[in-house]
Amino acid sequence: MEETVRREDSDGEEDMPDYRVLAALTQRHKPGAEAPVIPKRGEKDFEPTGFGGQTKALSLSRDALFSALRTDRAHSSKTLSTATWDPVLNRAFVFVQRGQSCVHMGVTERRTTSDGQKLTHLELHPEETVYLLERGALDCRMNDNIGSIPTEAAHSQCIPISVAQAYAQILGKDGATFARYQIYAYLKRLGYIVQRADLVDRLRAQANDAARQKSEHGRWRLRAIYPLLVAILRAFAGSIGRIVRGILYVMQLIRKRLRPTRGLLQVSPNDSYDEIFQALQIVPTGVSTDRKPAKHDSHLRPFFYAWRPATRFKRTQPPPPEFRICVLETNQYSMLHLEDFEELFAHIPLPQSGPGEDLGQGASAEEVQLQAIREQNRRAYGKQRKVTRTASRRPVKVATALDRLNRFLQAIKRVLLWIGINCNLMRTPSKPPGNVFLPLKAGRRSVVVAIVDQGTMSLLRFGEAEFSRWKLAGRA
Repeated sequence: MEETVRREDSDGEEDMPDYRVLAALTQRHKPGAEAPVIPKRGEKDFEPTGFGGQTKALSLSRDALFSALRTDRAHSSKTLSTATWDPVLNRAFVFVQRGQSCVHMGVTERRTTSDGQKLTHLELHPEETVYLLERGALDCRMNDNIGSIPTEAAHSQCIPISVAQAYAQILGKDGATFARYQIYAYLKRLGYIVQRADLVDRLRAQANDAARQKSEHGRWRLRAIYPLLVAILRAFAGSIGRIVRGILYVMQLIRKRLRPTRGLLQVSPNDSYDEIFQALQIVPTGVSTDRKPAKHDSHLRPFFYAWRPATRFKRTQPPPPEFRICVLETNQYSMLHLEDFEELFAHIPLPQSGPGEDLGQGASAEEVQLQAIREQNRRAYGKQRKVTRTASRRPVKVATALDRLNRFLQAIKRVLLWIGINCNLMRTPSKPPGNVFLPLKAGRRSVVVAIVDQGTMSLLRFGEAEFSRWKLAGRA
């Protein structure tokens, strides 16, 4: 036991400087000789010279630092908004809005007071309230009548809230943890527009319901003749179905006669290389569209939505999110595992258009709006794409006739392939894909995971890529 203690002491002594060298130098010094000099490793940035001017400059600099720290922080009243915080409702009710700090923050709500009066206020979430207090852009006070809607007349009589009190009493309410506030404040200082995910989803759902009801209101006349139209269409579809089934039966008989023999792999000598390699594929590729239902109370659910500063943002009708941010606190949850990504992407809707496809081919209105937001931010930052369009030399009538002929030949080709006749002469090579690395890196849907480890923030972006939809070789 004693040997172990001695070893630990010796290990500690090795890390510390050996002051016995200085004692040895002092003992060797003889009276009348020059004093020993400690060797230097290089000139320091500052070292005392012994003159009074240097000491006076140090004292003045130190006093200037302390006087700057003792000065009270003051802000202009022209940019100072006023609000009242209620600890039961967990909202800050804004009465006077000044400056540009609250333009993209909060939500406009209409509440009923205790006396039956309906008031509309701009309400701030806990993280928004603390951020504005920290910036000095909000005069927030504690509601004297807790649990009720505060009024502007009683704001001057309430007790002001300092930044330290806001950290202690406001943070931690309504899901606004300190880690989430760190991510929120970091993104806001960078200039991003940040809102809560559940708030944006609720507002967008209300706007979609209102638009759907408005569109259905104009179609009430069709509801009267709807049963008659359904009966006519069913009778017509029944007769057409019988004709199609007869044609398919005849074509199936012809196919059995003309179809060449195939081996174990169902490959014939007339098949192309692409069809052979597709038949050899055993493990299916791609991402399945069957998703398990997302958990609403999951910690992997996105908590914030973010947009770049040039986005045309409206509080009552927010646009589709450009970035989805999930905050992961390492002191409560472990790091992400492979099975966690399925739960993470389950909260993100699937796009209707595939990667690399034009937005006109099956894209939803949300995707078109999101593409417009990205183009708007590119123009704002000077990163617009220069597209040079060359006019077609073919006349419009000739181009239309050629397109119709091409579609007709493609239809005949599909019918012959279904029978079993491979038409290699009619095969047209597909266009080679462009830069596939950027779409593969972005993925068809992505999410930003903000990891907070004891105050240290790390933002990681994960994307769900689809390699099977990008054909780098072969023919389409």
